[in-house]
Amino acid sequence: MAYQYLGLDLHDTADKAQKYFKVNYGAKSFQCEQPIADDLALRPTWQAKLHDGYDLIVNVQSQPFSQTLHEFVNKCVQASRPVVLWVAVLRRTADTTFNQELRTARQMGAGVIDFPPNGDPHVFHLPVAFSLFALNRCDKKTVPTQFRQAITSAEETFLNGAPGQGCQSVCQELEDLSRRALLSLHSRGCFLNNWNPGNGAAFFNTGDWGPMLQGCENRIDVNSIRRVCPDFNQDLIVRARGFRDWRNSVSHKPKTLKDLVKRDARLRTMFEATRDLLIDWANATKPLKLK
Repeated sequence: MAYQYLGLDLHDTADKAQKYFKVNYGAKSFQCEQPIADDLALRPTWQAKLHDGYDLIVNVQSQPFSQTLHEFVNKCVQASRPVVLWVAVLRRTADTTFNQELRTARQMGAGVIDFPPNGDPHVFHLPVAFSLFALNRCDKKTVPTQFRQAITSAEETFLNGAPGQGCQSVCQELEDLSRRALLSLHSRGCFLNNWNPGNGAAFFNTGDWGPMLQGCENRIDVNSIRRVCPDFNQDLIVRARGFRDWRNSVSHKPKTLKDLVKRDARLRTMFEATRDLLIDWANATKPLKLK
């Protein structure tokens, strides 16, 4: 390949990068040092198409990050572009500058991989599609300690290339907590007229989540519950019911680029809302001391 802008010392790295992403990611339709869009100044070493609909951008350079990439990332995130950015570097001895830029690349959602003169490449970290990168992380200080790991893991899963799985994970945590909390409240007599579903504990533990929530919504004794959990209210159940139906829809593969952008925006909204509801449930039911 005759590179026009890339330094001679990085030509071999660029060749290896193209082969790596073609073989390992099935990338296709490679273009070399071509403009991406009128509003983006970057002419990446490689741009290609991935089978999941995202645009693959691979920039070969001597360091893990640069000011040019910083501007590129900001514009892509602001526009929610379905772009995945990798920085490919020639293997070298790391120094303070290299490590600092490596951290910056991770913070900005860019994946970094290095290629040695001989041997296998090393992936420092994976990229995040910029159409997903705008996810708002929560303040972990607002989360009860026992739920911090689950929420952090769900956020990392979402941002590390599996947004549907991240959504499923946080919703499963919400379902599990709501089941255990409502069973505990039922055992404390916090339902109207001593309501007792026919199959007892199984109703809360293994019954369909939607009907379980609906049954509890209509029969909870708010005054009794608030004597145990002052911050609990019926709205928590109503909101949980609103999140029970979308879980299967997040796994559907978008058919067009427009659908992909819409799905990613919807996934961000779903994840943030469900995660925040999980935090509300966790804080409201803290007096139950659930394990």
